[in-house]
Amino acid sequence: MLLAIDTATQVLSLALHDQQTLIAEQTWRTGNRHNTLLATSIQSILSLCEVKPEDLTAVAVSVGPGTYTGLRVGVAMAKGIAQVRKLPLIGLSTLDTLAASQPFTNTKYTLITVVQAGRGRIISAPYRVKKGRWTADDEPTLTTWEKLLSDLPDGSYYVTGEVDEDGRQRVADHAHESSPLTLVSPVHRIRRAGFLAQEAWRLLESHPHTDFEAAKVQPIYMKSE
Repeated sequence: MLLAIDTATQVLSLALHDQQTLIAEQTWRTGNRHNTLLATSIQSILSLCEVKPEDLTAVAVSVGPGTYTGLRVGVAMAKGIAQVRKLPLIGLSTLDTLAASQPFTNTKYTLITVVQAGRGRIISAPYRVKKGRWTADDEPTLTTWEKLLSDLPDGSYYVTGEVDEDGRQRVADHAHESSPLTLVSPVHRIRRAGFLAQEAWRLLESHPHTDFEAAKVQPIYMKSE
């Protein structure tokens, strides 16, 4: 049984996945209360599913990019659980998790993934469909909505992730002015730990467990240059 933990931004998401089935998932906006809610929320989801801590065989955690506090809380908790029980710990990018949850409506589009970075900034990365899955096409960048959209090359795009009111308005304006730009539906834009768990199992199946030592997992912080 794998426990997935995502506290990278202001959404807290947890999931239990046994490699064949998503057993449970909880996702909700908590603001900056991860530190007070995470431990009790993990205890609750384990209890509701009648899963004991000793039943866990792996842990996955969002390592960012995201907020400093959110990442610190989630990664510290995941490391603590994994180290105490000597379990593999799989760290995954928040943007990879977002991409994994998106359907292939049109594989010729580029997918733009977004998480909020505070102070009017966002972190974004493009993805393209390769070999049946969304694959990162470039490194994440710390930017703003205005710069992100103005720098887009000609092409067709989906936008997903943490799109605030400013982002929604700018995407709508840009879509009318230039190349096709489609905002993904709200249910697909939210980052869910079920997809984090799914991607973690995919990696566990294709790599030795020694690649996933808890001590190797570090959060990804992005700073202005």
